[in-house]
Amino acid sequence: MSKHLSKASKRKKATESSTVYVRSGSAVLPVYSQLRNGRREYTVAWYMGGKRHRKVFRTVEQAQKFAKAQAERIAAGTAQSARISLVEAQEMREAQRNLAGLDMPLHSATREYASLLRDLGSHGTLRQAVEFFRLNAVRPELQRTVTQVYEEFLVAKKAGGCSQTYLDDCRLRLGRFAHDFRMPISAICARDLEDWLFALSTSLVTRDNFRRLIITLFNFARRRGYLSRDRETEAKWLEKPKLVSRPIQIFTTGELTELLEATEGQCQLAIALGAFTGIRSAEMLRLNWEDFNWAEEVIDLGSDQTKTASRRLVPILPALKAWVSPHVRKYGRVLSYSLPACLGEAFGTAAKKATKLRKMVDSDAPPLHWKQNALRHSYGSYRMAVVCDAAKVSLEMGNSPQKMFSNYRKVVTKAQGEAWFGIMPKLPANLIPLPVEQVA
Repeated sequence: MSKHLSKASKRKKATESSTVYVRSGSAVLPVYSQLRNGRREYTVAWYMGGKRHRKVFRTVEQAQKFAKAQAERIAAGTAQSARISLVEAQEMREAQRNLAGLDMPLHSATREYASLLRDLGSHGTLRQAVEFFRLNAVRPELQRTVTQVYEEFLVAKKAGGCSQTYLDDCRLRLGRFAHDFRMPISAICARDLEDWLFALSTSLVTRDNFRRLIITLFNFARRRGYLSRDRETEAKWLEKPKLVSRPIQIFTTGELTELLEATEGQCQLAIALGAFTGIRSAEMLRLNWEDFNWAEEVIDLGSDQTKTASRRLVPILPALKAWVSPHVRKYGRVLSYSLPACLGEAFGTAAKKATKLRKMVDSDAPPLHWKQNALRHSYGSYRMAVVCDAAKVSLEMGNSPQKMFSNYRKVVTKAQGEAWFGIMPKLPANLIPLPVEQVA
């Protein structure tokens, strides 16, 4: 019985693990010895960085040698840590408190801070850089795409009382721009805008019209806070194309007579209005019969009808009164055309009819071509020749005297001017026209 217990006790002692401690300074590492699957193993265990580490060896010599070296390293580190002064320890704790909630290790924070200081150099401090960014960067909630700004722009302009013609022009040009730039407006640079404008297959005048509206759109975005307010917008740097002014074209007295005799109704009325008032085509389309003051012999154009948004008075000259008389109504629109394009088509048709009448008299006669803005140019030129007063004519036409000389005047004689405003409709001898005042 005792022999059996002795053997069992020996087997138990053989399977039990034993521990040897290896010391170096203040560091103590255990070396565990135990049998596993009939084979003895030696395990070294230690703590570092708040975590437990372990390593297994086959011989006790290897395990104790490793434990000794590891204990010396730990002891050296502990001694190094012990040499940190109280002030340094306090500074480290303060730095760690400053980083609370940022989820950023102290060494990463110091590395980034040092890198930023090197990049700034002597140009300023980090605080100044941050303040500059806060002042100039667009806040995330104010980020807008070009389409969003374009839609807000249209709503604002309509609410501001802009004319339908202007709104249509914005839809045509800015709508195309918004379709091609589907991105935040703050991400667009001047080069992007220039490349887009240069790619347009249009004339320089049309390209400049696009440029001006794009600048207006960007200024609107800056006022709304969608772009930085303390700097010029990228659109501001777009270069204006060099526009070559074309020679001013006017109709001769004979050409106007042919056009008036070849037409009737609304087209004839529109030609007479343009020839004897000089008002713009868009203004002509907004004209109402209530605007005619027959007693004072003036047409009263309101600020909502003129291009410059300023009221002006246009004289009702005898020639205009004669041609308008058959069409006068008490109220309503003067012309039935809804768009400038429709009016332009009517003018082109009038030129074709006048050409046909020419050919009937002389088959070799040249065609009569419609001249762009020639009615307004003709009125300015012939009216200036008659009254010799640039300020008066510029008030009638709604522009400055300088612009009238550069854009709307061709040198003609006083006799030619009097002949122009002396063109009257041919009435049958037995027809006695009623005074316009009685009709109105």
